[in-house]
Amino acid sequence: MAHEEHNLSPEDQIRYNIDTFGWHIALFEADSATPAFAYTIGLWKNFQQPEIITFGLPLPAMHALLHGAAEAVKVNQPLALATDNFDFLEDSPVQFRRVEEENIADYFGYARWYYNFEPFPAIQLLWPDDQNHYPWSEQYDKRYRFLQPQLDHKLDFKFFEERNTPVFVAQQVFKENKPILRVRHDEEDGAWQFLTDAPATTDTVMLVALEQVVKHDLTINALFDLPAGQVAFREAIGDDWTRVEVTKRGE
Repeated sequence: MAHEEHNLSPEDQIRYNIDTFGWHIALFEADSATPAFAYTIGLWKNFQQPEIITFGLPLPAMHALLHGAAEAVKVNQPLALATDNFDFLEDSPVQFRRVEEENIADYFGYARWYYNFEPFPAIQLLWPDDQNHYPWSEQYDKRYRFLQPQLDHKLDFKFFEERNTPVFVAQQVFKENKPILRVRHDEEDGAWQFLTDAPATTDTVMLVALEQVVKHDLTINALFDLPAGQVAFREAIGDDWTRVEVTKRGE
C-alpha cells in the first residue's frame, strides 16, 4: 500500500499508511551497487506476521507482488515457506523463505526505525527465471544472478559482484596487516580501492580479488551497498563507516 499524502515526511507517510491501510511498501530503485528492492512495513505490528522483502523486478511489479502478499496475510491466508506458491504471478510460482536475522539490518532500514530497532521477523519473496529455476538451482539463468540475494542464510560475501572481481588494495593491508580505513568506489569505471591511512600511489597498491579483501576483513561486507561515486572512511576497524560523495575535479 503506497498511498502518498501531500506534505508528509517519509516517516509520517509510513505511519499514515500503516495506521490507515495496514501496511506500507518501501520501494528502492536500483543503483550501481544494489538491485532494486522493496519491502513491507506494518505486517508484524498489525497481523503478527513477518515483513516481506523482494528484489530485482521493476518497482511497480514488486509493489504489486508485495501488496498481493500483504492482502493474503490480512485475510489470514498462510504464506507457506520453501514451497511453490502460484497465487501471485500469472504464469510462474514464487517461493517465500525466512530471512536470516543478521541480514535484516542490511535492507530494512525504515522498518527497523518504525519498530524502534526492536527485532522483528521477515521473509523473502523469490521469483524464478523463465524456466522456473530459482537462484539456488544450478540451472538458474546467470543473467539474473545479481538480482536476488539469498537472505535465508548468513552471507560471507554480500557484494553484488563476482567474487573474483579485481580490486586495488594498499600493499600494507596484506604485507603489514594494516587496517583498511578508506574505501573508494570509482564512478567512471566502478573500480574499488581499499586503502589504509597512507596516501596511495601506483607503487603502493596491488591488484587482488574482491573476495580476498572480504576474507581478510569481514567488516568490509558493510560496504556492499556503497554506490559508485562515493568514498567511505573510518578511524579503526569496528568503527562505523562514514560515507561521502567523491568530489569531482573542477567542482
